[in-house]
Amino acid sequence: MLDEILNNVSKNKPIEAVSFILGYEKNGIYVAREIINVKNSLNSASEFYVDPNDLLNIYKKAEENGMQIVAIVHSHQGLPVPSATDIKYMKLNPYVWIIVSMTDLKLQAYKLNEEKLETVNIIISL
Repeated sequence: MLDEILNNVSKNKPIEAVSFILGYEKNGIYVAREIINVKNSLNSASEFYVDPNDLLNIYKKAEENGMQIVAIVHSHQGLPVPSATDIKYMKLNPYVWIIVSMTDLKLQAYKLNEEKLETVNIIISL
């Protein structure tokens, strides 16, 4: 899944890449099971937008498979830190947000909890 995320970022560069991770939450841990790459409808290097029909299809697929959205992934030109726009949308979409730097492919995960931005640990297991 990590390779798929990094490949999507590289493939879309310099446009912000966007993906959704489906899975489930168990005892406060989000378990990723599937990644869905979507088109950035803005075709922008500095922001992203997901077509509502694409988003509806993601929700349907998650529900049909007994999963939920557990993370939104997108890329930035610079450091993997949330922009003011990201934080605005984190309030509306209370998922883990993973940001990948296009320059060095480093990533960091965040979650907004009661107006406080917190980093989230990512554990990769086989």
